[in-house]
Amino acid sequence: MLFNIWVTQDCNLSCKYCYEKEKSKKNMSLQTADTVIEFILKYQTDKTNQVNFHGGEPLLNWDVIEYIIRQIIQSSLKKGRFRFSFTTNGILLTDDIVCFSKEKDVLISISVDGKPETHDKKRVDRNGKGTYHMVEEGLRRLDESEIRYEIRMTYDSETISELACNVKFLLENFDCSCLRWAPDYFDCGWNEEKVQIFAKQYRNIIEYQKEIKRELAEKIAVLNRDNFNKLGKCCGGITEMNIDTRGELYPCTFACGNEAFLIGNIREGPDVGRINRVHNTMQKEYPKCLICENKDYCVGNRCKMINYIQDICCGNTYIENLCKLSNAEITLLRKQWML
Repeated sequence: MLFNIWVTQDCNLSCKYCYEKEKSKKNMSLQTADTVIEFILKYQTDKTNQVNFHGGEPLLNWDVIEYIIRQIIQSSLKKGRFRFSFTTNGILLTDDIVCFSKEKDVLISISVDGKPETHDKKRVDRNGKGTYHMVEEGLRRLDESEIRYEIRMTYDSETISELACNVKFLLENFDCSCLRWAPDYFDCGWNEEKVQIFAKQYRNIIEYQKEIKRELAEKIAVLNRDNFNKLGKCCGGITEMNIDTRGELYPCTFACGNEAFLIGNIREGPDVGRINRVHNTMQKEYPKCLICENKDYCVGNRCKMINYIQDICCGNTYIENLCKLSNAEITLLRKQWML
């Protein structure tokens, strides 16, 4: 079971592509955290359970994160294995947080978009100033502590031309265990020209991967064969629960906070009727997808929720361009592995 917990809606940055455009100052209370713990222990499996902490910037409410982790680990009701992680911009990392995370084997995912010039274009503070120099301090702290951590990049139509050099920069300057990247799904600037630039960047990264040492090449998660699998049906509300600061339940990260996709709460549990309605609403089939050879690997085909939100934001033209973007990526990866 996957539990994503929003411990805060507040953030110390104002990233230009943040999909949580209107942030609030809401934080999860310890009282709500107690009910979250009860909910997790009730719906845990006897195998592996993943608990991820999100925000906003989750470290703004670190006390609640630490409390939940400690209580679950110490609980006599714990049946299966629990893995913990949190995604952060890295600015608020302290020695105490790093020490606790290392002791409890908590995976840290750092959001950084590459070299300083690229990162500072989008990831800015509330005064509009770049934040790379602050994020770098957090990354150096992690490297010095020899803790396991991942780097997650976001690219958009403005920064796509720098993707390959940013991958190279991060791999050669920081000792992360894994490097991932993903597009800004709500960027309306994608067009045919940008898709072609994207394809060229991917080819450059693939060539770069062939030239570097194996242990470094294997850190590039997106190009790892094991990470390129056929996608199953949406599991939101079934094997994945997203819990907001008030304890309300949603099927996925993109839907969290959107009342139209509310599927229950931690006190009464998930509402099967609501879950079924959400899944039925999202089952729209696109004729173009049905005949596409890449449909089994495409997030856009599997996740109708993303398409629904994107359609509201940017319209059909945007979805067509994102479709081309996904197809370009999948086609290049299929060719690389001769699938």
